[in-house]
Amino acid sequence: MTATVEQPGPLAAVDQEQIRIRGARVHNLRNLDLDIPRDRFVVITGPSGSGKSSLAFDTLFAEGQRQYLETLSVYTRQFLHQLERPDVDAVEGLPPTVCIDQRPGNQNPRSTVATVTEIYDYLRLLMSRLGLATCYRCGAEIRQQTTEQIQLRLTRLPEGTKTMILAPMIRGRKGEHKEVFAQIRKAGFLRARVDGEIYDLDHIPELAPKKMHHIDAVVDRLIIRSGLESRINDSVRLAVRYGDGLVVACFHEPTATNGAAIAGPSKTNGGSTNGWRDELFSTHYACPHCEISYEELEPRTFSFNSPYGACPVCEGLGARIEFDPDLVLPNPEAAIADGAIAPWKASKAATVAKALAEVVEFLVAQKADPQRPITELRAPLLDKLLRGDDKKFPGLLLMLEKEFATATDDARREQL
Repeated sequence: MTATVEQPGPLAAVDQEQIRIRGARVHNLRNLDLDIPRDRFVVITGPSGSGKSSLAFDTLFAEGQRQYLETLSVYTRQFLHQLERPDVDAVEGLPPTVCIDQRPGNQNPRSTVATVTEIYDYLRLLMSRLGLATCYRCGAEIRQQTTEQIQLRLTRLPEGTKTMILAPMIRGRKGEHKEVFAQIRKAGFLRARVDGEIYDLDHIPELAPKKMHHIDAVVDRLIIRSGLESRINDSVRLAVRYGDGLVVACFHEPTATNGAAIAGPSKTNGGSTNGWRDELFSTHYACPHCEISYEELEPRTFSFNSPYGACPVCEGLGARIEFDPDLVLPNPEAAIADGAIAPWKASKAATVAKALAEVVEFLVAQKADPQRPITELRAPLLDKLLRGDDKKFPGLLLMLEKEFATATDDARREQL
């Protein structure tokens, strides 16, 4: 992309589409007047000594940094290195600037534009503090809530709201769960919600052992009103204790006076039934629905230089070395039994025989003739031959990767 530098006119009102330089005298610049279009890709070219660096680094960058730092407090500025003010009459329309210094190329594959400019450190901090984590399986937001936050949420419900505080004991598990009801009774609770129905513990029905069940202990039933903060807090803490960090608040919009008795929902399954609605809270940094725990977001979570944030496959390099199928099977006209697998030609006979027997066994199980050319193998079968069948056979590529990872002979590793 090419941008045309326009002939400068008299310095008037600031044009937000131009960077206007007047009277630049840095180093070998001689009262340079220049207009540079903004939001364009601009290249400064010229012979050695013509003032390219003086214009780009010592004038534009230095003045952009100075103007930005002038907006900060005196206390903040004392911790920042400020460049010398450039010898220029005026620079208008210049936004805060970022400069990548001229330096020898860095061959480190972990070095990026973001790391060189140090924007990377700020982005990691920004994402760790403001980033929103979601469950990879169900998409639910991952939040860690304290008992005080849960209590605050409940006390903010409209006054008169009928509410039950529940401790989840069983979530989608088969069985009769008699020991769970015994545990609820031992804890001193009088009621339980079983598959959405509220029961007294003395009248719990027999559960079908081969069906999924949801069981919640009813910790407290109340109607929201002022003065109940302490009671709600005690009930939430008790529910967290017996619910292994989970609390379910089942509430209903008020339809009666505050003194009305609470009649539980006839049926609810985490949603809304007859006006009742469940809200699930977790004191763990985990998905409350899928029960998958996650690490809390930290700056190192977004660092490819840290094992906590780096991709476990490429180890933060953004690329990985793999075996090339075209080099593993270079001659498609050859048969597997006749030495079509090139990396094994230089291996020991005993090693090749053992590995080849595994491949032949796989092909026979797939009703393919190992004596026939590779070109006669169906495309899906060839893919399984290379990458495995997700069952017993790992695939040629994984077999070679294992050999490469465990090989102690430098010559053999070089061959692979």
